[in-house]
Amino acid sequence: MTADSFSFCQELQELLTSRRALGRNGKVFESIGTLSSVNNLITIRNLCLALKPRRTLEVGLCFGSSALVFTASHREAGHPPERQHIALDPFQASSWADCGLLTIDRAGLSGWLDFRPVFSSLELPVLLRENRDFDLIYIDGSHIFEDVMVDAYFTSKLLAQDGIVLFDDSTDPHVAKVLRFIHANFGEILAPFPLDSFRAKSANSLKYHVAKFLGRSQLTAFQKLKVSDRPWNAPFRNF
Repeated sequence: MTADSFSFCQELQELLTSRRALGRNGKVFESIGTLSSVNNLITIRNLCLALKPRRTLEVGLCFGSSALVFTASHREAGHPPERQHIALDPFQASSWADCGLLTIDRAGLSGWLDFRPVFSSLELPVLLRENRDFDLIYIDGSHIFEDVMVDAYFTSKLLAQDGIVLFDDSTDPHVAKVLRFIHANFGEILAPFPLDSFRAKSANSLKYHVAKFLGRSQLTAFQKLKVSDRPWNAPFRNF
């Protein structure tokens, strides 16, 4: 599994191969360690090819690798450049020197990106008020429990029927606790969605299957079953 898997986007290939990103004012990030893993990117790409999502959303832009997959997939699917992919990241300028935005621009994909430099806790409710919905959502922002919980809550409302949400870094204790809450209390709304068939074939190793069996998968997905109709006094299940 190499950057060659991403021949559909030359800019992404170069980013993964060089592990080097260029920001504004010549700022260079070397030996990048915060790119979404290649496994995750391949999974997202295969989901885009299979589901052909109309609209997509991600929390966290950083160096832009996952945004490149989403926007390039929209372009390849023949979608006109109507900013179908929304990315939220309040630290894009201050921490990442706009690396992600510059990468998207160099790839000629800015027309498919709606970037919002705001916290997801503030912007997801705005999207809900705008009656937006999304077929595929990728959560890879703050890993603090309360932030992930807020992302999960609004995601459950923003997902279109049968839409898929992906949580990265599922083994992080904060993220894992939110996932346990979803399993225990949102089961009638969000159902576990298997990703095996969307992963690279070489990634479905014995090590992966053992990690999955132990609940140690890095990427976890759920599919929306229906609109939430939980009453105000719905029973609480410990998790």
